[in-house]
Amino acid sequence: MQIRLSAEDLTRVRFTVSPLWETVTSMRALQLGTRLHRPWITEATSRILASRDTAKQDHLKLLTTLIRPTGFIADSLTPTPLRQDTFEAGLTAVAAVPPEFWVRDLSYLIAVEREETRLETIRAFCDDPDGGIPRLLAALRWYWETALEPFWPRLRAMLLADLDYRLALLAEHGIHQVFDTLHPSVRRTRDGLEITANCDGSHHAAPGNGLILVPSAFVWPRTLVLDVEPFVPTLTYAPRGVGRLWENTRQVKDSPVAKLLGHTRATILAQLDLPMTTTQLACALDLAAGTVNGHLKVLEASGLTDTIRAGREVFYRRAGLGEDLLARA
Repeated sequence: MQIRLSAEDLTRVRFTVSPLWETVTSMRALQLGTRLHRPWITEATSRILASRDTAKQDHLKLLTTLIRPTGFIADSLTPTPLRQDTFEAGLTAVAAVPPEFWVRDLSYLIAVEREETRLETIRAFCDDPDGGIPRLLAALRWYWETALEPFWPRLRAMLLADLDYRLALLAEHGIHQVFDTLHPSVRRTRDGLEITANCDGSHHAAPGNGLILVPSAFVWPRTLVLDVEPFVPTLTYAPRGVGRLWENTRQVKDSPVAKLLGHTRATILAQLDLPMTTTQLACALDLAAGTVNGHLKVLEASGLTDTIRAGREVFYRRAGLGEDLLARA
């Protein structure tokens, strides 16, 4: 699949994090049983089974029909993400997609679907998109609140860390280096980007609207492409470090690092496998936020941690020196 990019497009490349796109890709990972995400799949499945929502089965039926384990996903499910995206903003964007674009997407699904029950669900939605869209929004909100929102702080921290890395790469080496490091299936061409993995779709967007790059933990090990009118071309890729997303925190009790730094500071340093705010660390370690903040200031002054800013939030992460120190624990 080819994403055509003009010189103007290259000046309008931007990055963002999208809770909605993460929600959609996680539903695919849940159905596939993706090995990398098995700790989350186990917990999410438990939460789904425990849900008392009377529409649970209808929600799941609709979502698993529109978000197939492989192949095409309705582009209307993942409209252009906003600069400061939230899940509710994503739902608003889905609700605003004109019915004719839903019919276009669903007609394609009808052409490739072979299972009769799924076909009935798709046809019913296609025949009455004004009635189907509210049901879809309710299903997405239920699934987000049940299976994704409890894990969003950790997911968001990883995604923001990737954006910080990509922006530093862009500043130092330029956009070509960013493209070259996104994914093995993404290759630069004279006219834009070529994604060598199979991608369905037509009605490709014309150049001139820029390109949005969206890191997504659950899209791993593949990519997801939105390149259809009227949306802005969007490429979703797996963030750096996704392989350790669900790892347990390193144990430092009675280690030389704990003897050097003290147990609390060593524990905080070990907790920062992913960037975290002071509040997140305080909740994770059951400590007062003021106590955690004081230790973080010492760790930062010692060069063991540094910070990432996202709006008004400050995320702390292990610096290279901190990684080296823990490696000796």
